[in-house]
Amino acid sequence: MLKTRIISAFFGLPIIIAILLLGGKLLYLFVFLLSLMGLYEYYKAFLHIDYKPITWIGYLITVIYYIQLSISKFNFVSFTVLIFIALLIIFWEIIKKGYNVLNVAITVLGIIYVPFLFSYLLFIYNSQFGKFFIWLPFLTAWLSDTGGYFIGSYFGRNKLCPDLSPKKTMEGAVGGIIASGLVTAIIGVIFNNAGIKLNVIHYLVLGLICGITSILGDLSASSIKRFTKLKDYGNIIPGHGGILDRFDSILFTAPTVFIYITIINKLI
Repeated sequence: MLKTRIISAFFGLPIIIAILLLGGKLLYLFVFLLSLMGLYEYYKAFLHIDYKPITWIGYLITVIYYIQLSISKFNFVSFTVLIFIALLIIFWEIIKKGYNVLNVAITVLGIIYVPFLFSYLLFIYNSQFGKFFIWLPFLTAWLSDTGGYFIGSYFGRNKLCPDLSPKKTMEGAVGGIIASGLVTAIIGVIFNNAGIKLNVIHYLVLGLICGITSILGDLSASSIKRFTKLKDYGNIIPGHGGILDRFDSILFTAPTVFIYITIINKLI
């Protein structure tokens, strides 16, 4: 398994690095495909235990949402209109075909949890210095995960959340958070040398917060897998599972980065 994971990373990481370097429409396409595939895995998980999310509505709203993002930057009014239209269609389906309210909740949560949270990558990219900051959701998530794995392997004694992720330990979580904070601070020095001029303390704090939200993202995805009785969301990435297995933390670190840099930009 470890060998397969390493081989997948060897081929997959250069692709992601190239996409982040090139940006533009390629990044939009990448995030859009992540959203569609992630939403498919999410709905498939609930279908596995006989829930019936109205999948076509989720896919339709995702397509319309990303078309709108490709034309103009995020507009909260447009997004709320999309969600309202989705709710109207969903409740029409309830009246017509007898879907229950849990299926409605699963359908709408899927739209918010996957395509909307993934779209924060595009919000970051379109922000000031976005071509630099777009790296942070990925780096902090992977640093937290990798740091947590190695620290937990050597020093882990106390389980963090045994019902959801038996292998995670409190020591590993703390180690991953610290690794995320320290390395992000070092990355901040590099960014500042490139002309951003943001206090390194902000990078440290952002890295620490992302380390925490990365773990929460991982545990959130695990909670859905546990509820739907799945080991992995899919097998599209050999050794890693599905899109939501590999990018679950980024669903939470991307909004964290965007919100933090937006607040800081307004304060300085």
